[in-house]
Amino acid sequence: MTVTIDLDEADSIHLTETLERRPPDQLEFAIEGTLTVTEALLAEFEGATLDPVRITVSTDDSDPVEIDLTGPATLRLENADVGVATPDADDVPTSLDALRTSAGDDFESIKSPPDVIAFTIEGVIQDVPTATLEVIADETPEIESVTFAVEESVRSDGGSGNDVIFELTLLGYGIVVRRDGTIVVGCHGSPPDIDLP
Repeated sequence: MTVTIDLDEADSIHLTETLERRPPDQLEFAIEGTLTVTEALLAEFEGATLDPVRITVSTDDSDPVEIDLTGPATLRLENADVGVATPDADDVPTSLDALRTSAGDDFESIKSPPDVIAFTIEGVIQDVPTATLEVIADETPEIESVTFAVEESVRSDGGSGNDVIFELTLLGYGIVVRRDGTIVVGCHGSPPDIDLP
């Protein structure tokens, strides 16, 4: 199963970003933004690992270009700064459109207000194919969407503690983000330092 997040179309995500080419085969990025997260959304991915498999990049003058992260290209996160705040009732979006996810959840059943994550993430996409870089060589590219493969967390990724960018507990779910962009959502009530078998 995969889930694609269209960054421009998701009302729950607000971003500013920079994406720059770094010869010979890298794209360096910095993203700042806020993400509205609900308990219903986290429950959908409880006990799952979200592994980034594709990033779509667009420019003003070219069609969107997909970068396959399961091929030669790889994602590496360098820095992350994350904060969580529960918004005031007046700040919580009231329309279903503002809370709808790509999975089409029924948000009428939400019992708790969403939390807002404010974040800054810096990283690099390495070993980008030459043909992809040529398409966006003279343009100002932007990240259009990110696609994750969603799998059950049935094993450790084998990484050391140094591979963890940050850990947090949000609405009772432990969440770990690793340097390779993998996101692990623990079971409800689990601590942030998720101990996978």
